[in-house]
Amino acid sequence: MEITKNTASPARRTEWSLSLLGGLKHRGAFRAHERTVHIAAVGGAKLDHTDATLPAGSTRLVKAALVGGAELAYPEGACAEVDAFSVFGGVDLTVPAGTTVEVSGFSLLGGRSRSLAGEPGGAVVKVRAYSLVGGVKVRQGQ
Repeated sequence: MEITKNTASPARRTEWSLSLLGGLKHRGAFRAHERTVHIAAVGGAKLDHTDATLPAGSTRLVKAALVGGAELAYPEGACAEVDAFSVFGGVDLTVPAGTTVEVSGFSLLGGRSRSLAGEPGGAVVKVRAYSLVGGVKVRQGQ
């Protein structure tokens, strides 16, 4: 019987980011994780997935901050789930035309973009945002 050790490191499914001051920023060509968790006292999350290598299925962002929002951009065909809690800060989301965006949650002081109906069977981005000040803004790109 031969026992071998797998020397290839397994891909991390979850990326953790914890900071007192400072945010999380990913842009350009990078390998996105299935789940990203960002917790900060002061600092938001800025994730531009337009040039990223995405995992099969959907990506998920979980963000909690006293001060700081989330700026997110997704390429065509990307599916994602966003859970955000902020005392001061909101969610700013950019998706390609044809993407369905489902928005839920509440904001004590702040507006919320309406959900967008995309193409049947197309990509879906689900946003659940909870904040005291700050809302959800959804923009459609090209």
